[in-house]
Amino acid sequence: MVNTMVMIEINNGTFDDWKKGFDDLADQRAQFSRDAKVGKVDDHTAIVAVDVFDPAGMMAMFNSDAAKKMAEEMGVVRTPFKLQPMG
Repeated sequence: MVNTMVMIEINNGTFDDWKKGFDDLADQRAQFSRDAKVGKVDDHTAIVAVDVFDPAGMMAMFNSDAAKKMAEEMGVVRTPFKLQPMG
């Protein structure tokens, strides 16, 4: 079940640039999440829907040197949302 959505704003690059970096971190993401689905909104915006089973691990990766460097260089702003089933 998908339980997290992250809005990605890319202020200093394109979706394709960001997606390459996202794909390069797949092994790290596997430590805390599974079943990521990436949607391209436009050239500077992505939405990631993913099942996060270790939220602290996700935040640790966001704060890792590799993720910080990519975010800084590309002007990435991440806004995570916790999703719940309707009903």
